[in-house]
Amino acid sequence: MKKPLSPRSAKKVDVVIGRRIREARVAKKLSQADLGQAAGVSFQQIQKYEKATNRISASTLFAICQALETPIEGMFSEPATARKR
Repeated sequence: MKKPLSPRSAKKVDVVIGRRIREARVAKKLSQADLGQAAGVSFQQIQKYEKATNRISASTLFAICQALETPIEGMFSEPATARKR
């Protein structure tokens, strides 16, 4: 029997967003510390967001996207290579 998820547990979308944050950060050649400083959180929080250990608030996601110069909607949409035809 599956253990029920708590309302605060990471969901599939949290994993996807974490992966996209990491991809954008690496593409911009920023360290987790650099991104954390720009977004107003610690580098440990960036680690947790990227691993989907912690869920990310809307305001923090907005700050991260601004720091990465990435549109926020890009964190939710499927990449073109992954879309089914």
